[in-house]
Amino acid sequence: MRETFTELWARLSLQQHIQLSGWQWVILLALVLLLVLPRPVWRLTGMYSTLVHELGHVLSALFTGRFVTGLRLGWDHSGEVVSRGRGKMSVIVSGIFGYPAPIWVSAGLLAATAAGYPGLALGVYALFFCLALVFVRNFPALVVCVASALLALAVVFFAPVTALVYVAMLLAGFLLLAGLRDCVKLLSVHLWRRAELRSSDAYLIARSTGTIASFWLVVILLAAGAGAWLAGINLLRLI
Repeated sequence: MRETFTELWARLSLQQHIQLSGWQWVILLALVLLLVLPRPVWRLTGMYSTLVHELGHVLSALFTGRFVTGLRLGWDHSGEVVSRGRGKMSVIVSGIFGYPAPIWVSAGLLAATAAGYPGLALGVYALFFCLALVFVRNFPALVVCVASALLALAVVFFAPVTALVYVAMLLAGFLLLAGLRDCVKLLSVHLWRRAELRSSDAYLIARSTGTIASFWLVVILLAAGAGAWLAGINLLRLI
């Protein structure tokens, strides 16, 4: 089905009254848990969460005036954003907003859905992934980013209006739980998996600024917690 831009905008911006039944909530919860908790599934879906994490670094780096030169992902869920800029503040801000990014995106999707505009939120989300292709610099990042962009565009262009609510809710639930899972992993790296400390954003900020990693760990977790609180508030509006 081909749509003009005007028709597409009208479909996505159509306000919907959201009211899910009990069994629909159960199905959505089951799907979210299935996407995040089983280890074999997480090996695949975790790549998507890592991409959103790294795009959080990209966006915050751009907003603080840094020049982003590349985004790389590893099949082991590792990621790296390379940027250039002056000043410790830009390093701090761009370093903080990786782990909270999936949670804040979830909060935004839930807020838009609660307001009745899941399609509009998904449209912006799809555009964001298309623009992210500019920064990709290795094959895993290209595969994950292209797949994410194509999936998002397929939903935006071809999904029925009534399905947009469920897609937005499923995506928001996945990103919320995935973000919380990654925050628990970050905390474990600082508490008992010290051999992996060099992979921690808090450690990297501390090394770049000559400060204490535990302080930045608390800041990152507080930022993630604020996003989770906002997501919870908007989720309650939908129940």
